[in-house]
Amino acid sequence: MKVLVAFDFPTALPKDGDYAAFLKAEDWRPVCNVKEALVRIGHEVILQGVFDDIMPLIYTIRRKKPGIVFNMLETFKQERRYEGALAGLFDLLHVPYTGCSAAALTICRNKQYTKQLLSQYDIHVPKSVLFPRGKTNRSVKDLTFPFIVKPLSLEGSDGIAQASFVEDEKSLVERVKTVHETYSVDALVEEYIEGREIYAGVLGLANLTTLPLREMLFTNFPEDKPKFATFHAKWNPEFRKKWGIKNTFVKDKSIEKEVVENIEDLSKIAFRALGLSGFARLDLRLTDTNEIYVIEVNPNPNIANDDEIAYAAQREGISYDDLIKKIIDFGRRKT
Repeated sequence: MKVLVAFDFPTALPKDGDYAAFLKAEDWRPVCNVKEALVRIGHEVILQGVFDDIMPLIYTIRRKKPGIVFNMLETFKQERRYEGALAGLFDLLHVPYTGCSAAALTICRNKQYTKQLLSQYDIHVPKSVLFPRGKTNRSVKDLTFPFIVKPLSLEGSDGIAQASFVEDEKSLVERVKTVHETYSVDALVEEYIEGREIYAGVLGLANLTTLPLREMLFTNFPEDKPKFATFHAKWNPEFRKKWGIKNTFVKDKSIEKEVVENIEDLSKIAFRALGLSGFARLDLRLTDTNEIYVIEVNPNPNIANDDEIAYAAQREGISYDDLIKKIIDFGRRKT
């Protein structure tokens, strides 16, 4: 089958359509991993980057007629707010695509709305207040300090730093202003939930598979500092090494079996409630009293062969190539 791999490109596309020189860089590893797996499986792979013009993508789909699009698109003109619209384009062109639908991607882009939906299913989420751009005088009297201040619509911990943790009104206003001015998005202020940072992966359509739980550990972090997934904690190797931050599988018996089952049930409920499909990851907080809070929902998360979903799938007995096969199959069967 012809599989068109559509991915973000940070600048004007190469005129000859040859992405080889670009795909050698570390930033392109997820695209390379997917491409190589598809080739090993036996598919014909077509690469198509997207920057600031949608017509090359439309032209390639019409000319090449792929059987499916492996959707790795998150931005248009490097702006994430178009993620759902890009998936909607595939719907309009009547071409199957992998991962979550345009509607689900759009819903999950708004972190506050996502949590409001989940709360209707008795899923614990942090209390929050939205600070629209330019507004710093919203009341937080119904919330309890400390707070985390985060960009409403960014992913991958963009805009989240140690300074995002605020304990008083002055720090709150300063951080809200920083988010507004630096990232040009609304700021979401939510109660900080003390607890373990747990990642739960889910695969499937109607029948769902929950993957073994992963966890971010802070083995050498100052005891008096809050422990949460900042941008540096996720992506900066030197920072992670300095503070002993590592992602690993939840150790056996470190979480009671009943709690693990509750996390799995909750993950499936959230997956269905948000209309997700294919694959997704939930970022959770597990408190000392075994309360489970949904902190983030990530449709179409990173699918590199050394990221959370791939590692968790492998522990479940699903090789990377088989994972890509499943994602393709889910995309073909998705309605």
